[in-house]
Amino acid sequence: MQERNIPGAAIAVIRKGKLEKVKGYGLASLEFEAPVTADSVFEIGSVSKQMTAAGILLLVQDGKVGLDEKISAYLPETPEAWNGVTVRHLLSHTSGIKSYTGLSGFELSRRISMAQFIKQLSPHPLEFTPGERNVYSNSGFNLLAYIIETQSGKKYLDFMRERIFRPLGMDRTGDRDPQFIIPFRASGYEWRIDRYTGRDGNLTDLMGAGSITSTIEDMIKWERALRGDVFLRPETKREMWTPFTFNNGERSAYGLGWRISDVRGHKLIGHTGQTAGFGAAIFRYVDSDITVIVLSNLGELGMGGLIATSIAKTFIPTLSLKNIRVALGDDEKRNAFLLEALGARIANRPDASRLTPELLRAITSPRAKAANDRIGRFGEVRKLRFIGMETVENKSIYRYVAEADKRLMLWRFSLDSDGRISEMTLEEDE
Repeated sequence: MQERNIPGAAIAVIRKGKLEKVKGYGLASLEFEAPVTADSVFEIGSVSKQMTAAGILLLVQDGKVGLDEKISAYLPETPEAWNGVTVRHLLSHTSGIKSYTGLSGFELSRRISMAQFIKQLSPHPLEFTPGERNVYSNSGFNLLAYIIETQSGKKYLDFMRERIFRPLGMDRTGDRDPQFIIPFRASGYEWRIDRYTGRDGNLTDLMGAGSITSTIEDMIKWERALRGDVFLRPETKREMWTPFTFNNGERSAYGLGWRISDVRGHKLIGHTGQTAGFGAAIFRYVDSDITVIVLSNLGELGMGGLIATSIAKTFIPTLSLKNIRVALGDDEKRNAFLLEALGARIANRPDASRLTPELLRAITSPRAKAANDRIGRFGEVRKLRFIGMETVENKSIYRYVAEADKRLMLWRFSLDSDGRISEMTLEEDE
């Protein structure tokens, strides 16, 4: 927390159904020096998606929604281009519907209706054929929230409270909308090179995609409900945690509201969340039966997952970067090329001839330079160990463990068709 300037965090660790640890760290409010406690309310961002998915699946259990039914059966005035989109496509980010995040007209302050949301999104063409691939889309989960409304006859949050939050005892879980007075609500912050700032107040209307707030105690109750068979039936949970099958028969890394992956031989079902000023994560390492939940009030991208991964290594040592085996298929020339480029980047003396213009701009911003300085304090990167390559949407991604004096780091690289580095991302360090 000190190294990454995290104001506050609440964490929980559940092992084999037993609560191993629950604790608050740091401050929920820098202004009032209010400490984080088990009652501190944080925005959970896209962790909300698994709850929206659960709401849909409850309606599936009720016989009111079909996973493979077209969404036009449940939503009014949908465009013709959406005719092939099913509920399952929305849940798995395979609909092709453009994500509205970043588009104008979807600000929370506008408080747009379902009809307005669909009308504003309709002119944007599908980005791909439904079921063809996975592209993360907040639009899909807002549309799912509207399906909950049309099929239940209740407002989204009213349904969620009635069918999920109250029955599970999650009495402190609700809506992030600033108009509501929420006792013990944590303040969200951003770190700007050398100081804290308040989070951007021009919020996007995230609704079913990321509008939920919760406490660490309520998130523990959520995890307990997922472990039982009363809230969701066993067959429903199997459906939820099964990777989507693309049109070509290949498997996605996403189920229904959850990411599903293999991390160093450990099956991980989880999700992270990010909103302005906040980061969250729930990571369920199912083979080890360990769940780590993190809520934080720093908006740095990926911070919730970074904390959760670090905590998990305390309980599952084999997750450590030290235990990753070197893979076959490394290229000595590529290794040396990447090592030199990485060293130059960390020293804030990037070699433009090795990088795409887009990457060069990204790693020379004032904020990126400050991050490079922080990484530079780990010591000189002496060696890269190749651990694997994968192809994602026709792009080759290479992963290497970098050995420095004080840390091990996991880096992700991509090269363009001219052999220049188009991506250089630090995924993890320890």
